[in-house]
Amino acid sequence: MKIILWNQKGGVGKSIYSIQIALYFDATIIELDPYGVLTKTLDKDRVYKVDLKDDAPTISEGDVVYDFGGFDDARLNKVSQDADLIIIPFNPTINALGTTLESYKRAKEQNIPILFIANAYIKEQDVTDAIEYIEEITGDEIEYFQVPHTRALQSAENEGTSIIDLATNSTGIKKHAYKKISNTMQELMNKIKEYI
Repeated sequence: MKIILWNQKGGVGKSIYSIQIALYFDATIIELDPYGVLTKTLDKDRVYKVDLKDDAPTISEGDVVYDFGGFDDARLNKVSQDADLIIIPFNPTINALGTTLESYKRAKEQNIPILFIANAYIKEQDVTDAIEYIEEITGDEIEYFQVPHTRALQSAENEGTSIIDLATNSTGIKKHAYKKISNTMQELMNKIKEYI
C-alpha cells in the first residue's frame, strides 16, 4: 500500500490523517513536510523525515504513507509513480477552496485515484456546497469522505496514537466522547481499503 496525503494548503489535516492511516495499516510515514513534527510524537521507527533538498526514498517493501507539506512539491511526481491513492484533505469553506483546486489539478496529473476528505466540517451543507463547487469548476465527479469538527483527532496526534485505540483504551466520558469519531475513522479506513 502506498498512500499520499497532499494539499498545497497548510492546516487542512494532512499530518493528522497520515498518522491515523499509518497506525491503522501499520505503515511507515515518509514526512516530506519541512515543518512537520511527526518524529516528536510518533515512534522513530515509524516516521522517516526527509529534508526539503532530498529526494523521497523509494520504498520497495511494506506499506507507506507520504505526508507532504503545504506547498507545491516536485517530489509528488516520483512518489506517485506506483502509489495507490492520493488523499486531499481540505477545509470545506469556499474561501479555502482555491488552493485545494490547484492541488487537485496537480494530483490529477498523476493518473491515480483521488479521495477528498472534507475535514473538520461544522455543517454538512458546507461539505455539499464545497463538493458541488469543485465538481462545477473541474467537470469531474469527486470521491469524498467527510469528518466532522472534533478536538479528539488533535488529541490523538499529540499522543501519537490512533483515535480508534484512544477510544478503545479510554474510560468514562472520554470513551463516550471518542466513540463517534472512532467510528468515523473506521469508516474512513474501510473507504481507503477500496483503493488498495
